[in-house]
Amino acid sequence: MKDLYVHYETVTNHVLTRGVDLIHDDFSNEFFPENMILSEEPVDIGRFDAQTNFKVLRGRQEVMHYMQTVYSEKIRISNWTDFETIESMHLLEPSEIAEILYLFHSSRPIRSAFFYKLQNNYVFLTLPNGLNKTYYRHINHFFPRFSRVMTKAMEEVINDTRSFFTKKVRLEKMPEAMSEALLDDFKNGLKINLNQSYTADSIYYIPLDIIEDDLSKLTVNQRPKEHIALISYNQNTKEWQLERIEHQ
Repeated sequence: MKDLYVHYETVTNHVLTRGVDLIHDDFSNEFFPENMILSEEPVDIGRFDAQTNFKVLRGRQEVMHYMQTVYSEKIRISNWTDFETIESMHLLEPSEIAEILYLFHSSRPIRSAFFYKLQNNYVFLTLPNGLNKTYYRHINHFFPRFSRVMTKAMEEVINDTRSFFTKKVRLEKMPEAMSEALLDDFKNGLKINLNQSYTADSIYYIPLDIIEDDLSKLTVNQRPKEHIALISYNQNTKEWQLERIEHQ
């Protein structure tokens, strides 16, 4: 298993991740993207907007279809941002259109990733080396995504210890409050250490380590005294727990 990584940058409100995918279920109904501007031009997906020359998805149904297609067919998702209405998008000045294109291609904004005329809540960017960068207008929108990914990771940890002929376990989603409790750790660059996971007395543990922006540490093991916390799942009680570690 590959270790996961989360680094939250508070100044620009983006989350840099590795191994943390994005699917349509990560959005609440209230904040599901109404429309999308796509950086790339997938065949038979969306349409070109004549005024801006953006490739766009219009309406939740088109956005949902695109995200489901990307997931089911394992296609590389385009860089994208959402927008509220086509009418407001058409109010963009040429300089603002240039800023959006620059953001898509450089993975960094000139001023901000959030545009008043778009009323966008997200910008999703694919970077090299398996990294993704997602700008969140509201950082709490990241917590459902992380909880889902952690649930899937714990399922893999548990199932890897079981017989091939044993039915695979499916867990209740890790509480989002646990994801929220890790916010300060995300700010420091958090490694979710799947390769050093272990089990004891029917409890499965995944260590957490602070590695800041040193991604080389994603491919090496940490010493136990470097672990800052453990995420655990008790298979008997069906309970999740976040346990902080205080080293002497």
